[in-house]
Amino acid sequence: MSEGDGTNGVQRLTTQAPQPQPRKKFAIPPVKNACLSWRGGPRIRKKSRPLSDYQDLAISLPNQQEEIHQDSLLIESYIEPGAGLKPLADIWRDSDAIYDNLFQDAMVDAVPHIKIPMVRTYGGNDRAILNAYYIWIHPYFPILPPPETAPVLDQVTPLLETQRDKFEEPSSAISLAISAILALIPCPQDPNPLEPDSVRWRRTYSQFLAKAALESIETETERPESSVEPPKALDDSDDEVFREKFHSQVPLELESIIALDLLSVYEYAQRGNLKKMRARVGAALMSAMSLMLHTRNDVEDEYTEARRRTWWMTYICVCQGSIVSNTPPTFEVFASSFTAKYPTIKADPEAWPLFVQAQQAILAATQFVIEFNKARKEQSDMTRIFNRMRELERLLEPLITKSETWVLNCPLTQPVDKRETVLSQSLRCISRIKLNSARIKVHRYCAFFDLAVFSAKHCDLKSTREKEAVDSPDIMQLQACCTTVGSTPSTMSSSSHSAGSVSPTLSSRSTPNADCCGFNYQPGPVLTFPFSTHHSSKICLKSALNIAQAFDSLPYPNPTGLLCDTPCYLGPSSALITPRTMPSFACCAMQCSYALLMVKDRTESMYPTSTGEAGPLVDNLRDRLQQGLVSILVTLENYATAFEALGGMRDQIRDKVDLALGF
Repeated sequence: MSEGDGTNGVQRLTTQAPQPQPRKKFAIPPVKNACLSWRGGPRIRKKSRPLSDYQDLAISLPNQQEEIHQDSLLIESYIEPGAGLKPLADIWRDSDAIYDNLFQDAMVDAVPHIKIPMVRTYGGNDRAILNAYYIWIHPYFPILPPPETAPVLDQVTPLLETQRDKFEEPSSAISLAISAILALIPCPQDPNPLEPDSVRWRRTYSQFLAKAALESIETETERPESSVEPPKALDDSDDEVFREKFHSQVPLELESIIALDLLSVYEYAQRGNLKKMRARVGAALMSAMSLMLHTRNDVEDEYTEARRRTWWMTYICVCQGSIVSNTPPTFEVFASSFTAKYPTIKADPEAWPLFVQAQQAILAATQFVIEFNKARKEQSDMTRIFNRMRELERLLEPLITKSETWVLNCPLTQPVDKRETVLSQSLRCISRIKLNSARIKVHRYCAFFDLAVFSAKHCDLKSTREKEAVDSPDIMQLQACCTTVGSTPSTMSSSSHSAGSVSPTLSSRSTPNADCCGFNYQPGPVLTFPFSTHHSSKICLKSALNIAQAFDSLPYPNPTGLLCDTPCYLGPSSALITPRTMPSFACCAMQCSYALLMVKDRTESMYPTSTGEAGPLVDNLRDRLQQGLVSILVTLENYATAFEALGGMRDQIRDKVDLALGF
């Protein structure tokens, strides 16, 4: 059987496990039945959850008498002969054609005016949810084993905001967590996916599923004896959970860990809640280590790959929580006890080790930023900090040089297959993005004095609203000693508010032949940075352009299951490009934009466009900067289609990019 055989793929998916029975349809706003696990018998909630627990979801649903019957709203009903009218006796054989010619255009024009928000669901069908996982999530977050067959056509079941009686809930924590992320992606049938009401309905339903996933995890670890006979509960050993597995190659004990990892990204990218992001993945880490997933196990069985992927994706998520929150990690990242083997990608055995190595590199660079800021604030000895800067550059330079030789030629719309060629390209793109972002973190202080560009604080970048970002004494000292001797603070200050400048201007030429950049703390001695402003700026520029190019090379989800032209759209009638998902590394886009904007500002200050005297080299640089910024803006725009929290990053870039300029 070929991997691309869609028909056989359906058979494999549907015969893998018995289809779950449809869940009960609710005649009132969806009140979730507890996700039950059986330990010799069902666990029954002793007290029903109050409706207030679902207040957000209930408020968005109209009263029964206000409900508009779906049968009268289906678009298909208006484009079929008769346009949804009650069938009439076949008196004239040509009545359908006559009616279409007279009234079809008028009816079609009327449909778009009916705006009822809809959300993506899969009817509680775990097989359809698993298929959707491999389409939308797996290329960027490979926490499940490779697909047993190539994904088939995405089997979306739209749920209108008025369809309270058709709600069907997935059956386990892992299927609920996956569904919570999938619900954020607009429906291909939605004619108004970006309308505020549509976005709100997707947000509400997704949050309902995320809460249900957490409750399901709690339910499966609950012991009925704890409420009746606590001493007996303490004496008895934990019983094994008996229910159908979500994935044939993933044991039940891993499902809650996988769900928590998925929800950690959900909290970051959708809700912008860094504390909950770290809480979710912290719980996943503890569970993973309690199962000894972090240790080497030479026993090979059907669950080996699942254990390895669950551990290393949990490791990646814990590191990412520290990176985006700019805080130290909650565990020793390079602990000698982490001996688990890396997962395997048939198409590219080196992809996983490179992916983990890149994550470790950017985490190390983030810890450098924390230490640097602390030493600068306390005006302590910077010798150790500067030595660390040299050490990180020695580490990053060969890794980035090697990454520039990678050939990333996989079609951007190629579906996922058993060899995971698409995943290989994604992991290498993400690795290149993280390595270059780490290098910008190391060099941006001497290159750009850590001046603020964005009005909001993102990752470890300062905000222009922070007072210290504008007039910090050590920043002024750094500016003074990193520019030419002829520059004066007054000159810099007077030009810092020039029109069109994104930051205090960098109009003073840096000294290309300088060996170091001075950094003076009073009354201590004058210390020197290991790299000149000119050298660090070149590194930041090159790294930023590499990041933009790598984002452009990230594959897009393909819901058709067939190779198609780029770009790939949500559906045949949709104008939206399929959004990439799981953007936990979006901070790298901000690091890239920061470097590009600072170089752009410096270029404009030294070679003003208004003079018309710029040569071909300046024009070439401007074109590259503009193209890089537009690439990042398009990337964040694509992510923000599904993940609302990233809309803030997108807006920050949009405010700085002149879209009237070509590229």
